[in-house]
Amino acid sequence: MKSGFAAILGRPNVGKSTLINALLSKKISIVTQKSQTTRDDIMGVYNEKDLQIVFIDTPGLFDGSLVLDKEMVRNAKKSLSDVDCLLYMVDCSVSDFSIDDKILNSIKIDKPVFLLLNKIDLANAPTMEKVVEHYSSAFPKYHQIQISALTNFGLKDIKDAVASTFSEGPAYFPNDYVSDKDHSFMAKEVIRQELLHFLKEEVPHQCAVGLDEYDEEDSQVMIKATIYCEKPNQKAIIIGKGGQMIKKISMSARHELERMWHKHVTLVAEVEVAPNWRNDPNKLKKLGYGEPKNS
Repeated sequence: MKSGFAAILGRPNVGKSTLINALLSKKISIVTQKSQTTRDDIMGVYNEKDLQIVFIDTPGLFDGSLVLDKEMVRNAKKSLSDVDCLLYMVDCSVSDFSIDDKILNSIKIDKPVFLLLNKIDLANAPTMEKVVEHYSSAFPKYHQIQISALTNFGLKDIKDAVASTFSEGPAYFPNDYVSDKDHSFMAKEVIRQELLHFLKEEVPHQCAVGLDEYDEEDSQVMIKATIYCEKPNQKAIIIGKGGQMIKKISMSARHELERMWHKHVTLVAEVEVAPNWRNDPNKLKKLGYGEPKNS
């Protein structure tokens, strides 16, 4: 059989998490309309007869000054060290090529690179012609694949292209293995997803989620979580008048987890102020950021 690793890179909000969920036909990475949703490398395993593809969803690449920002970008680029190919996603609905050009020129990799021209459902024919022409000229060695992660268009083309870079060898993971992230990780991520969904742009990006208790049985899961924010006024916003916002966030997260796991979920969430946590290496490590990653 053929097996190997493929990293998915690109700017924030380009559709990487939507793509990996579509490729696996299962939600393993949270998705929102806001940028910088993904903070961790997330591994997803696709299996079919005689083929195993290990996709690595990475945080969006951007210039940030915070310790958390730098850690996210460092981990994203580090994921290239042992992959068989790179899938770089481009948003075809964006007419400015300069940022993607800068990122692509900064990536040093001696493996095949595939440019995934995403969101073709949002781009008209003249726009697509400009996109294709630009990347053909600027990066002639990179093979282009036109896709729409949202509508599942082009998924087979991606899998075929990735498989063509693999060598014969044993599977890296059991056939029923889907992701390297467990349910407790997904619980934190789904709560953060709902923070991004219900709150204004600046507040959820300054929040993190920690689990104080996680107990999973055959038919039910008990979760106690703490949402950390940086300022007292943010805590007031997250809790909301009469506790209505935190109830809304918790209920929506609970329903999403129940849909994913087909189990009854009890979720209790509290809010705590942790000033400047995004710039504090010790706090970041406590919250699961900045820990050593296996290469």
